[in-house]
Amino acid sequence: MNDYRQPVTSCDCRLLVIGYWMLAIILAATGTLYSQVRSAQDSTLRTIDRLFTNGSYLSAELEARRLLEIPGISDSVKAQGEKYIAFSLVAQGKNEAATEHFIDAMKLDSVFSLDPVLTSPKIMSVYRDAREKFLLHQQQAPIQQKENLHEEGTRGPTLRALIFPGWEQLYQGKSVKGYVLLGAGAVSLASTLYFDQIRKDKRSSYLAASTPTQATALYPAYNSAYKAENYSAAIFGIIYLYSTLDAFISLPPHFDISVSSFPASALSLRYSW
Repeated sequence: MNDYRQPVTSCDCRLLVIGYWMLAIILAATGTLYSQVRSAQDSTLRTIDRLFTNGSYLSAELEARRLLEIPGISDSVKAQGEKYIAFSLVAQGKNEAATEHFIDAMKLDSVFSLDPVLTSPKIMSVYRDAREKFLLHQQQAPIQQKENLHEEGTRGPTLRALIFPGWEQLYQGKSVKGYVLLGAGAVSLASTLYFDQIRKDKRSSYLAASTPTQATALYPAYNSAYKAENYSAAIFGIIYLYSTLDAFISLPPHFDISVSSFPASALSLRYSW
């Protein structure tokens, strides 16, 4: 039987458009989810501020505590939540507890401060006491700070970063980015496997053609499935590469060189993974 197979070189514009659309949808979903989360956080902060301004101090405190329970929020948002908890506690006469929350806000945001003109004297008094305690603690515990810095420095990406897109981001607490990468990776991988099976079926039919006319008729379907598989695989590869690079850039591996006391000349290199 003559071989009527043709090289896979023709361009299927429809599949090219589908590939671009898949990538665009993934990027748009990432931006949309990020914007929605930021908008929800800003809306919650405005609600807390309104409750506090209207004198609903207990409700403002409860809403601020709920805000802190949301996974993946930034330290700056956490600091604002701690601030409103402290404000509400001062208004309820719980100055000692408010002091602790002001200190927590300072730990989260190094530039956290209150405007003495816009803030009530009662709250400013508690804030100043908290500031003094915070600075005093920093001066009295330099060794503990170094240990904390060293502990943070020894953290590094785990094998999750290499197993599947988004898993490491979820582990690091970046919920929005993690779920988007995880979902996009799952969809693109499933599409690759699906089109791979379609390509195999179409290829078998194409190779089984007994006449040039039959082979010519079957070739476009095989070629389309072939390209769809490649586009899906390429998109998954891009997502995987981005996820891996993001994990290593956000939390790079840490090398720690230390000298052992026994034997005296032993040199060890530790790699945190």
